[in-house]
Parts: sequence; C-alpha cells; structure tokens
Amino acid sequence: MIIKKKIGKLFRSERGETSYINSYVYILVTVILIVFVINVFHIISAKQEMDHIADQLVKQIQLNGGTNSDTDDLFDFLTGQISNVQNLDYQVTSTARVNKIQIGTPFYVTITGRCNLGGMWNFNLVTINLQAVGAGVSEHYWK
Repeated sequence: MIIKKKIGKLFRSERGETSYINSYVYILVTVILIVFVINVFHIISAKQEMDHIADQLVKQIQLNGGTNSDTDDLFDFLTGQISNVQNLDYQVTSTARVNKIQIGTPFYVTITGRCNLGGMWNFNLVTINLQAVGAGVSEHYWK
C-alpha cells in the first residue's frame, strides 16, 4: 500500500523528480511489451496461413479424388511462404484409401507445426503447437 501511494504521488508530482533510472525502466518495459505483442501477432498470422493451406489442400483433394504427388507439391509450395514455423506436416484421413477417395466420401486434412514465442532475440521461451484442420467430400468418381 505504501508503494502504491509513493507511485501515485510521483505521477501527480509536477516537480519533475523522476530519475534516469525510472525513465530507463519505463522504456524497457514498454519495448518488451511491444515485442511480445508483435510475437503474438506473428503466431496468429501463422495460424491463419495454415488454415488457408488446409483449405487449398481440401480443394485439391476434392477435385483429384485423393492424394498424389501434386498434393505434396502444392503443400511444399504453400508452406515455403510461411516463416518461423517448424515441423510443418500434413495428414489426410478418410474411411477409404487416401490416394483414391470415392465420390461422396468425406475426408479430413490436418496440418501441424510448431512456433516459438521468444522475444527480441528469439530465445524460444515458449513452444506453441499449431494445428489447422480442413474437411471435404470427394468429387471424383473412381471406376
């Protein structure tokens, strides 16, 4: 309670008694908060990009009726544009074989990756696992 009164008194004071140390601490705390907010926005942006990749893979698998080398090429191309996300991988699950999904059969695409919340010098303090899921139904008829 005493500290709270002293801080309140210091802020209300018009004599300008703040020291260089106080100014330095205020600036340091402000910079750390700004860096933290920027890192959080980077993680949110990476999650949105992963959601977009999942949607694109769902569209490609719907039209082709399954996975093939084109699916891998599309995934590699789209993930090449995401920065600071490690271990990006995708998995397709279905009740049928994933390379030949019959028309009307549902399937799911799951993309996983890891992102680090680390501060100014990328200390990698906290590792965050990101996951994006997409769902679709095959539009290809296999004879």
